[in-house]
Amino acid sequence: MKIQISGEDRKKLIQLLKEEFKCTTLKELSIKTKISLRTIQQWLYEPNYYIKKEIIPKNILPKIIIIDEKEDNWGKVKGGRKTYQILLRKYGYSEIKKRQSNGGKKSINIIRKLRYNHSLNIDLKNPQFLEFYGILMGDGWLSKLKYKNKITYLIGISGHINFDKDFHNYCKNNINKLFNRNPYMKEISRSNARELLFSHKELFNFLINNLGFPIGKKKNLFIPESILSGGYQNTKHIIRGIFDTDGSFYLDKTPSGNPYPCICITMKQPSLMNEINNILLQEGFKVNSRKSRFPIMELKLKGSKQLKKWITEIGSSNPYKLNKMKKALVAQLDSVTPS
Repeated sequence: MKIQISGEDRKKLIQLLKEEFKCTTLKELSIKTKISLRTIQQWLYEPNYYIKKEIIPKNILPKIIIIDEKEDNWGKVKGGRKTYQILLRKYGYSEIKKRQSNGGKKSINIIRKLRYNHSLNIDLKNPQFLEFYGILMGDGWLSKLKYKNKITYLIGISGHINFDKDFHNYCKNNINKLFNRNPYMKEISRSNARELLFSHKELFNFLINNLGFPIGKKKNLFIPESILSGGYQNTKHIIRGIFDTDGSFYLDKTPSGNPYPCICITMKQPSLMNEINNILLQEGFKVNSRKSRFPIMELKLKGSKQLKKWITEIGSSNPYKLNKMKKALVAQLDSVTPS
């Protein structure tokens, strides 16, 4: 903020400053305040000069009368207005609007380049990326859209409008961290669906060329060798992502009527399901594989021991499913604890 003070108060200000800094001359005041002598002389002798408010000690401000205040950039604003009027007379309003529009477009392009034109660095051992890829294998898809000679490389994740709301917020945050994108959430009320959408050309091409993910309808999905070679420490994150999208948890009933926890994954991807089945078996899970509706396959794990092992080793990032699983596990443990 800049202030203007009256002639008498300008002299009073200089005197107060001399007393504050214990000096007798303007030159000495300049040295002690580290303000140029020329500036101090302008304060004293130029009635229209505006002084920066923050350089005046707070104990002195109440002792002088301020007759006007302006923002620090008022001079630039005033100069800008004068320049605008000159250009308006010279070129006309339509030309000025055209130049403003072009300037705005250039600014937008600069912002986009700063935000998006960074090299994509994918770590195939990163749990967040592996989980994202598992989610993509479950409820994700790729689509290349062309409109008015512009191609959009779209990546989407589908889910339930209510049950997957918190999960999609989780995915949104991870996508932002991993790929510097802020996905758009689209609700489709007529089908109780929700979609998470974002565009990323480099990631789109990486998924296709490096991991073999298809565009459009998903067929013959498999876990790439580059991920499989990392062993269970890699694949468990892929499995978690698949379970959080194409998996389910429910309580079945035994012949005695007691609730029995069941973890289930159902997909129309035989090759991928066989890979998951083999991985789980190798890690000591007891898996029931059902192929009666081939090519739809179902993998099922039953019982509290399997549930506990799943939560401990694989887990879930879908709050809706994880809460149901934890609640069921607590109930199972309580039922076997002696009273």
